[in-house]
Amino acid sequence: MLLNFPRFIVDKPQGEDVFEGQSQTKLAKNISDYILSADIEEAEKDDQTCIPRIIGIEGSWGAGKSNVVRKVEKQLPQSYYTFTYDSWGHQEDLQRRSILETLVNKLINDKVLYGEVSIKMRNGKSRTDKWYNQLALLLSNKTTTTTRSIPKLSGPAIWGIIIIGLYAILNSFLGLLPSMYPKLEICLGLVLLFEAFPFFLGLGIACYYHCCKKRAWDEVFTLLTRKGDDRIDEQFTSNEEPSVTEFKNWLQVISNQLEEKESPKEKVIIVFDNMDRLPSDKVIQLWSLIHTFFAGSDFKNIWAIIPFDYIHLCEAVLSDDKENAIKFKQFINKTFPIVFTVPKPVITDYRKLFKTFFEKAFGKGEHDEEHICQVFMCLEESPNPRTVICFINELVALRLQWPNKKFRLQNLALYVLKKGYILHNKEKSLEEKLLSNELFVKVNSFYPQTDSVRVQLCQFAYGIEDEELAGELPLRNVLLSLINNGNSISEYAESPHFVPVLESILTSTSITKDSLANAVKSFNSLDTSNFNEEEQERLNKKWDALANMKSEIDFTEIENDETIHTLIQKVSENCAKRLLKSYCSKISKCSLTNGADYYIVLNNLQEAIGNTYKEIDIIGMLQERKVTPKIFEEYVNAAGGNYPIFKVSTDNQLLNEYVLDNTLKGLDSTIFMFQLVLKDPQYNFSVLRNKLSERIEHWPNDDDNLRLPALVNRLLHDGDGMLETHFNASIINSKAPAICSAHWNEFSKQGNEDIAAMYVANGNDITNFEDRMVPRVSLIIEKYIVYTDLIKRQGNSDTALFKINQYMIENCVGNKLDPKYVAQNIQRIKNALNITYEVLFKQFNRWSFKLDENDISSYSNYVHEPLFEDYKRNPGDFTDWLITLAVKAMERQPEGFLTRDNYWISFVKVFLGTQYLPSTNEQLTEELKQQLDYVISHNDIRDEELLNCLLSNSPDSSIFISYLNDKMSAYFAQNNVTSSKFQVFGKLLPELERSITSDTCIGLIEHFIKPVYRETKCAEIITSNPDFYLYVFEVGAIVAQAILKEMLASEMYEPIHREIETLIKAEKKDSNKNNT
Repeated sequence: MLLNFPRFIVDKPQGEDVFEGQSQTKLAKNISDYILSADIEEAEKDDQTCIPRIIGIEGSWGAGKSNVVRKVEKQLPQSYYTFTYDSWGHQEDLQRRSILETLVNKLINDKVLYGEVSIKMRNGKSRTDKWYNQLALLLSNKTTTTTRSIPKLSGPAIWGIIIIGLYAILNSFLGLLPSMYPKLEICLGLVLLFEAFPFFLGLGIACYYHCCKKRAWDEVFTLLTRKGDDRIDEQFTSNEEPSVTEFKNWLQVISNQLEEKESPKEKVIIVFDNMDRLPSDKVIQLWSLIHTFFAGSDFKNIWAIIPFDYIHLCEAVLSDDKENAIKFKQFINKTFPIVFTVPKPVITDYRKLFKTFFEKAFGKGEHDEEHICQVFMCLEESPNPRTVICFINELVALRLQWPNKKFRLQNLALYVLKKGYILHNKEKSLEEKLLSNELFVKVNSFYPQTDSVRVQLCQFAYGIEDEELAGELPLRNVLLSLINNGNSISEYAESPHFVPVLESILTSTSITKDSLANAVKSFNSLDTSNFNEEEQERLNKKWDALANMKSEIDFTEIENDETIHTLIQKVSENCAKRLLKSYCSKISKCSLTNGADYYIVLNNLQEAIGNTYKEIDIIGMLQERKVTPKIFEEYVNAAGGNYPIFKVSTDNQLLNEYVLDNTLKGLDSTIFMFQLVLKDPQYNFSVLRNKLSERIEHWPNDDDNLRLPALVNRLLHDGDGMLETHFNASIINSKAPAICSAHWNEFSKQGNEDIAAMYVANGNDITNFEDRMVPRVSLIIEKYIVYTDLIKRQGNSDTALFKINQYMIENCVGNKLDPKYVAQNIQRIKNALNITYEVLFKQFNRWSFKLDENDISSYSNYVHEPLFEDYKRNPGDFTDWLITLAVKAMERQPEGFLTRDNYWISFVKVFLGTQYLPSTNEQLTEELKQQLDYVISHNDIRDEELLNCLLSNSPDSSIFISYLNDKMSAYFAQNNVTSSKFQVFGKLLPELERSITSDTCIGLIEHFIKPVYRETKCAEIITSNPDFYLYVFEVGAIVAQAILKEMLASEMYEPIHREIETLIKAEKKDSNKNNT
């Protein structure tokens, strides 16, 4: 027989084991053997008890449990009758009723049950009847129907009631007629008329219904008899389940009948199939029934087989209660004496299974069979026979829908396997999923041509034959959705047809006024550098097109526009200029309701232009705008120092009045604006100055709003001097304490620094003064008091005076200062303000002043001896002046001033060798001579530090050398010296020239060297000045031999031993020569 392919596979258990290992056949054999052995063992027992006839078959959904049951049925003898109860198909029925009804009907129809049977009824009595009648009785007494009829008034019945009523009314008038109409003929006529009128009325109505309403004449009879045939019947029905007792009775009777009757079927196996398809609540109901009737009852000839999925049962019974999983396993073991498990086939089994089913559906020789099998095994994590059959049947259906051979079967298979993701995943749209690479996850190697495969998947999903349309449609839809919402489109840039699809979307027909901003935002997310030059050029043209669309859009409100910022960055310079010219023209015409918005929008626009490096000046494109002072204030406060840029101005006279009014009202925002425009030559505030000065001079005592008028008054008066106009001292002194002691939120307001400064300038101080206000007061206090007068009052710690003076010194604040006062009182200022001299001199070195004679004579009042080192460490104009003053005063000191005046001794020690006293000048050389004479006369040094200082700073050469020559010849060559004298003059004499007479040299050897040469310190001096002393020894060699020989033997003179040895040999040679 010729078979047509493809064809569907029947998804019913066939009892065939398609697995290579025949695992299901073996399992079915084990189950059937168990059933047979249990029944044989039961028949041989003498007692009446029997083991529960219930078997569990555990396996996952689709694992082949039903197929195993079918094989068990085939392997059991003919005496076993298998009844399969479809739990899933009967889930809406009442379970006990449905089981009995289907089971008994099937057994009766198949001649397993026949004849009469006696069954105990619900009322406790036994009833004997045929099986059909017993089942009919069981089913019938479960339904109770109550019928109630309600009469309905028809149209003729209503007319009949009217006629009868009319007849009764007319008869009541008949008794009055003789009195009303005495004539007999009239009275008789009216009687006949009244009596006949209801009859003729009824006859007329009957004819109307018969002729016009097409009613039968029996309507007329209904009218005359006043009986209605119309009724409303209402039925009330109730159903009942067979009770637990009835259910057990029936099953027990069935079990007994199988044994008592001569029937070919001796055993019944009830299979509860498809339980793993039931919803959770139905699983629980059915499981309870099975456990109650089969696990706890002895039905000798009835077996129950329950295929079940353990995972599904756990989810249904336990829900999220994972802790009770072990208990539930125990419950299953209690229900089933024995549980057989369907083994999981190995992968080779599934490949054989897949091949068997695939060839049944598509025949042999299908080119894509192996490819599809591998893809299926990759994507199906837990395959089983049912999933294979379902997949192949879906593939058959899709091939019948798409029979053209250009649609590869392997592509159809991928669509079937990915259908759940494509059609039912709610996280992404259909288009996003079709364009996603998730379609090829795990199977990339099987589908190298992803673009062509994706096109066919799109065709399957949309059901369209047009290949080009199918390829572009998902991309177009997803791009259009992203662009309309302003989302990034970059992730689809590598998709086929991307550029043409994007071009078609970015047209004036697709982009509206409302969607333009989002379109620009989405388009801007695209990096065009990844495209080729032709595609880049095409996309760049779209930027210009979008810019042209933007130019045509009108607006009336001023607001920040990110769209135009993006466009001027992307479009060409000429296109940007056209766009900006149009934009500036429109924004200049918009009504200004808030000046700040106007500046912010234009400033952001200018910054955006600056980021593009395009040479575009929007200032020339803007029109000048004259606005109210209020809007001007908003604009200036937002712009700060940049306010002149965008050509916004206001009327000068109105501005003067506006500032004055708001100053008196205490509006800070106006003063912020005023400070920015104060120096603008475009505005003249003379009117404001005059009116405010007049107001301050006549300030009322009850007006507490002082701060802003004080601030504006200070700002209006230029220069460094003190203000000529300010508040009366009594007003400030009465109101300032409350202002200065207010909470910082109030005290910190601008202008309060002026109040505090005026209060301090009036001779007052403020305790616990707020640190945060100190800088503000310090910077402006000289508008109200001269710095010298201020520094004379240092205050106490934590007061305003203390903190202001300290801050001004530490931060070099202040202009006008009397440096002489500071010089005289610097130690007191330093101690009072607890400031270092380094900080003090940094401040005061900003000032300089000229010397006069009075200053020189009063030098000690200005230049303080304890501060000599500080003056030196902190050079500057102020300290220079002080040191210079002292130098000039020193020049006037009498001879010998360094022998008695410690002030000058300290001064020379500190400043000799500096720029102020570069060297030991003539005056100081004379003082040096006196210091050396003291050494000679007293054999001691009066002040070694001073002596060294004078010696080390180049004494006057002519005076000093002359002095040394005199002392050498007149004193040291004739008088023995001590070690102390040698240690001073031994270092000085070597400075003399080498033109000393032999007598002098001999005198120096005898009186200057010989007395001290054995002392270590003196030896160090001699070895440190070898030229001088060797010269003396050479000239005075006659008397030096003994000293030189001793020096040669001494380690102290080791540095000059060679030279000494030379002198000794030379002297010996000369001596020998003379002897010869």
